[in-house]
Amino acid sequence: MKLPSILQNKELPHFEVPGWLPGSHTLNEMLEWPDGAPRPKMNLSTMMLVGIDEAVLIGLGLASRLRFPTRGFRERCAQEMEDALEFYESMGWVDDPRGYHQAPPPLEKVKFERKSSVGVHFEHMTFESGYVPHMGETGRSRWLGYENNHTAHCWVLRHSGPQRPWLINIHGYRMGVPYLDLPFFHAQELHEKKGLNVLQYVLPLHGPRKIGPTSGDGVLSPGYVNLIHTEAQAMFELRRIIHWLRKEGAPEIGVHGISLGGYTTALLSGLEGNLACAIAGVPAVNLVRAARRLGQRNLLYFMDNIGMPWDDIERMTHIISPRSLKPKVPKKRRYIYAGVLDRLARPEDPLDLWEHWGKPKIQWYDGNHVTFPWEKEVLTFIDEALDESYTGLKPSKKRS
Repeated sequence: MKLPSILQNKELPHFEVPGWLPGSHTLNEMLEWPDGAPRPKMNLSTMMLVGIDEAVLIGLGLASRLRFPTRGFRERCAQEMEDALEFYESMGWVDDPRGYHQAPPPLEKVKFERKSSVGVHFEHMTFESGYVPHMGETGRSRWLGYENNHTAHCWVLRHSGPQRPWLINIHGYRMGVPYLDLPFFHAQELHEKKGLNVLQYVLPLHGPRKIGPTSGDGVLSPGYVNLIHTEAQAMFELRRIIHWLRKEGAPEIGVHGISLGGYTTALLSGLEGNLACAIAGVPAVNLVRAARRLGQRNLLYFMDNIGMPWDDIERMTHIISPRSLKPKVPKKRRYIYAGVLDRLARPEDPLDLWEHWGKPKIQWYDGNHVTFPWEKEVLTFIDEALDESYTGLKPSKKRS
């Protein structure tokens, strides 16, 4: 197949694609490239990868539109967010988000059950979350009504004998099941070849914690209040897990998250400083900006403007923004990787985190939001990050 001359250029040209051409909106967005990110090559492969991400967005939109928002629903969401913003401002948490996040009690009762998935044997770890939203906080009673969410879940691969270093992996939106989480993070390889104990944390409202037909339902609706509770509970539980691992004798603990998990990793790095590393993969660190951009394209019902000014929504969610907290993890232990063609976590997102984190090591790859598990440079980058961050790991073999 012979490509049009415009698609044979090595880099994106500087002009605007006419609006009447199919896909012109996406192409013009790509032509407005942020400073600091490498410009992608324009070829057939590029267009296919962009198309995959766009198809994912459309799929999310179709799933979300199964419940069309009525006027009453929009009004209730807007009122709830206004109440939440007023509450957070009255408590002083918008200006000092660190005070919003509760210090969790020690984790004592933990259960393990042996299971397997996609040929990987692991332990299914569960414990009672213990997270309760603040008294008087908007959405509190609804959140406490999510019974499946009261139990925290993790997929664990650990070695017998003396304690080893631990790596906590945090999955992305709509994941949270072993058959996706374990392969996407190459958990078995990290466990066996690197000698790490691996803990795959399941985010609230995901996997066995789901409240709807699919994993992740409810995280981004109604409004954005549930997103705040999702991240607040994740911080509460992850800090309990980290403290428990240290009590059990873990010599080092690192964290690696992808997409929404990258967001969560970045936020956690502002609350927990004694970590071996914080690796943020394809991090979507400005979810409201992404929501506003996608809402303008009418893709996702939960990303519709439901009557509250976007500036107020951003201010409300500031309490869980990764950029609202100064990172506690040392700069040399902060790592980011991102896809040049990513249509979900656009290049401006990882660039924002890179700036906030003091410009640590960042690895760009010529792929989209979902190709990173198979990108050689990403796998090498993660290997090197782990080798630099931990002591006494098995040396990495050079990837061919």
